[in-house]
Amino acid sequence: MTAIPPHAMTSRAPTRIVTALLAAMCAPSLFAQLPTGDLSRLEPRSAKAGETVRISLNGSNLEELTELRFTHPGITAKPVMLPADEFFPKSRMDGSKFAVAVAEDVPPGIYDARAVGYFGLSTARPFVVAPTDSKEVTESGNNSTPENAMPVEVNSVVTGAVTSRGIDWFSFTARAGQRVLIELVAERIDSRLDGQLIVYDSADREVDRNRDMFGRDSFLEIQAAHDGEFLLAVSDILYRGGSDHFYRLSISDGPHVDFVYPPAGEPGSTQHYTLYGRNLPGGVLDESARVRGHALETVQVEISLPETATTPPGFHPGQPRQGLLPGFDYELKAANPVRMGFATAPVVPESTEDAVQKISVPSEVAGRFDEPDDEDVFRFTTQIDQTYWIEAIADRMQSKVDPYLIVHQVTKSEDGAESLIQVADNDDIPGFFSVDGKDTINADTIDAAVSFKAVHDGEYQVTITNQFGSGGCADLYRLAIREATPDFQLLATAEKTLPTNRTGYSVTPLLRQGARWGIRVLCARQDGFTGDIEVTAVNLPPGVSATPLILSGTTDRGILVVSASADAKSWSGEIRIVGRASVLTAAGNRELVRDARFASLVWGHIFADSIRVRSRLTERIPLSLNQHEKAPVSIDAAEAKEWAVEVGQELEIPIKLIENGTRVGNLTIEPQGLFGLLRSPPTVNIAEQDSEGTLTINFAPNGNFKVEPGRYQFTLQGTGVAKYRHNNPAAERAGEDLQRIETLASKISMTADQAMSAVEEARKALEVANQKLASAADDDAKARLRPAAADAKAALVAAEVAAKQAAEKVTAVQKAKTTISNVAKAATAKAAETNTKFAAWSNLITVVVNAPAKK
Repeated sequence: MTAIPPHAMTSRAPTRIVTALLAAMCAPSLFAQLPTGDLSRLEPRSAKAGETVRISLNGSNLEELTELRFTHPGITAKPVMLPADEFFPKSRMDGSKFAVAVAEDVPPGIYDARAVGYFGLSTARPFVVAPTDSKEVTESGNNSTPENAMPVEVNSVVTGAVTSRGIDWFSFTARAGQRVLIELVAERIDSRLDGQLIVYDSADREVDRNRDMFGRDSFLEIQAAHDGEFLLAVSDILYRGGSDHFYRLSISDGPHVDFVYPPAGEPGSTQHYTLYGRNLPGGVLDESARVRGHALETVQVEISLPETATTPPGFHPGQPRQGLLPGFDYELKAANPVRMGFATAPVVPESTEDAVQKISVPSEVAGRFDEPDDEDVFRFTTQIDQTYWIEAIADRMQSKVDPYLIVHQVTKSEDGAESLIQVADNDDIPGFFSVDGKDTINADTIDAAVSFKAVHDGEYQVTITNQFGSGGCADLYRLAIREATPDFQLLATAEKTLPTNRTGYSVTPLLRQGARWGIRVLCARQDGFTGDIEVTAVNLPPGVSATPLILSGTTDRGILVVSASADAKSWSGEIRIVGRASVLTAAGNRELVRDARFASLVWGHIFADSIRVRSRLTERIPLSLNQHEKAPVSIDAAEAKEWAVEVGQELEIPIKLIENGTRVGNLTIEPQGLFGLLRSPPTVNIAEQDSEGTLTINFAPNGNFKVEPGRYQFTLQGTGVAKYRHNNPAAERAGEDLQRIETLASKISMTADQAMSAVEEARKALEVANQKLASAADDDAKARLRPAAADAKAALVAAEVAAKQAAEKVTAVQKAKTTISNVAKAATAKAAETNTKFAAWSNLITVVVNAPAKK
């Protein structure tokens, strides 16, 4: 049970085919890209409050590390340093180790960590702070077979990792009637593990198995009929493994909250809610509420919601749109937090007694699909010519529901017979899927929303169904019916700037001197909001600026360009991206101010538009600047002005380049972030010896470019190849260190030679003294010569000791020289000039597209 059978392995021929396909896919990216810091994992990746642990970092381009930063001020880190000595006169870092201290008052939870080094801030990785009373256990020994299962006590948390084609086995003892909960946390802490749990009883019978309970993480419950021992198998569903397939395994009889009902409340309200879960203090068993065959317990609690509906700023392991849902984290003592939503209208519980439930507008229904293929119908009264918005929220609150909405107008004949006329339906909210394959971060949701304009004073009804077809007490949804409530949310993203076909890789924006970086901004507009939104970057360091991005009309995406001056200094920190808009209400204009959240890919992937590729929010928006490297190219429009063109016409934009002389070959420039342009953007190639060109954009509407009159903002992105030296200052310093140690080694070697010569001289002196002593004529003469012989012998011993010490010093300095030489060789090899792909952006270009002149 510990390995995939040999016959399940693929043959060599398909392997060669796959290799060839991958090589063909990656052909455009034969050159490396400009480096940025990438943190892949921390080891260990958790600590208890009040604890200090030594952590090692793993990743790429983590050079000259100086800091390890966490998103909670109570978690601090100091580099672990080796002491200075004669060979290393300055203290130096012990590999990539940090001593991390967690203050006692840091709340248990997950926090982002980023390393800081030569290439600025790294990508973010989760760090878990466990409760002070948590029994933390590290997987140990060979537990790859059931016979060697590692014993674990209930109410323990095991930190482990599965090996390739392996299974980790554990054993635990449960008492009769004890409700034991087993939870695997892997995806939620950025592990590659797609986990599976299987439990066997003492007779080797399978008791239960689970995968994908919380995203890709597993959860199951065991209630033993009598005292006994159980075996637990942990593996990847495809038996993949390695150091990146780590997990935290909890075996507990503590409280766990599955969900809260109703799932939302109005901001500023205080009311009673029902918590559903297991092992809840004071919980009452509800046989009608079952999840995977297990009855849940319920507890009534009073919860006061904050006055303002906001998105919680802390760590959220789900997809970006799930993390963006405004909410409030409620936590029952010693249990997991549960997120409650902020309702946009008075909350109405779904009635299970009425086939068609009548509600007023505005309302937000707290509903659930009680059984498979369930559908719920709600009827409401409208006013003629009024536009209504209906929004279903399920996927965004991590309910396993795919809602579908159908709206009908209810009409009655003269004899009172009702008939239904369908006026609208919706499956999914319009998404941000990038058809050009250059943006792979998942900013979409399978939730539904629809609007319609009432054509009479009368009744309409909305039907909501679950397209997954499932049903149960946990299949919750929120259904809001309201008049337009304009609002918006912003999501900022960054990926490797040179995606290759269908690949995507996480990145932290890093500005070199004179460079620009385009940050993708996505805007989820609520209830058809079409007002202009000004997006700005604030808290920028000295030497960095950003032109405001205006998202006009229905524009829901754009590029915010941050620029570094030619003399900007190194810096690593967090910035804010803020959107502002004005909304006209009955009371006058109301300003909306919304902070953007930042999203990134968790791991780099080929076929990055696959549904299984993970994206998540990070807690802050990172930005770094490197003063030791220059931008290969700076792109600008030849004129800094607002451009104008009519629909159906072509616009020519002259381009000029400022270069540092390292570019090799053509620079290909295309518009990026031009709203309505789906794929195959127009390009212009500027040859290596040229510094000017003209980009022509045809603003004629077609199936690929949905052009309408309005104001457009976009950037010009150039991709090319430049000669690049990787961290050349490190190579220079390593060369200096090598010269220093070689000089020191030469001096020490000379001293050792002199010490050996002194030994020979002392030995000869001793021989002479001994000869004189031996040839002395009488005892008096010998007595006079003995002190000299003794002194000569002592001098020889001292010379031999000094020679031995000098030889040891030679060995030590040669060892240090080897270490420094290896470092210098590696740094020099890295810093060797190579052709490297890069991307460059222009400042924002504004184009006003006018309607065609009337003939």
